[in-house]
Amino acid sequence: MVLITLLSNIYQQLAPLVPPGLACCIASAFIVDKKYFGAFRAEFIGTILMIGLTFSPGKWIGADSLAIAWVAHAAGVVAADKIGGGQHVNPGVTVSMWALGKCSYTEAFVRIMGAMGGGLVAFPLFKLLADTLNLTPLGGPEFNPKDDEEVCYVLCLYCVFLIHIILCTVYSNTLTSLYLSTNILIY
Repeated sequence: MVLITLLSNIYQQLAPLVPPGLACCIASAFIVDKKYFGAFRAEFIGTILMIGLTFSPGKWIGADSLAIAWVAHAAGVVAADKIGGGQHVNPGVTVSMWALGKCSYTEAFVRIMGAMGGGLVAFPLFKLLADTLNLTPLGGPEFNPKDDEEVCYVLCLYCVFLIHIILCTVYSNTLTSLYLSTNILIY
């Protein structure tokens, strides 16, 4: 009973500090004898960098100049990709790569968990950084359910429609149908 009480106390002390789900994300890096650990690391680091380098322009970098903010944002995307090891960028890309046969199901799972783990670490980390250094907190547009629900729904539909039109126009039928089928699964 003493061991269970000790473990319970440790858990109660650490649980508020660790984002929910992070343990599952990290555990996925070690499956198949750490075969996909490099992919997990690339996604994890790449996601943290992507969030830090693409959310900070306009808030921390280039707050007074829109041009500087956009240049910093673009540089952040390239830097996160290069420093992070050429990650898939987001789970949607990973699902597409799996569907195209460019990675195995297990690798896709590990990459998605790496990206999710990076996001779970990045936002609290950058919130702490912003609070400590008295910076503008990172964030995006806020959602007001009373006023914004219809607008958000309509904008989402327009964006998805335009993306589908562009893909149908630019890419081959095979790639387009793959993209459309993965988006249908996501939405």
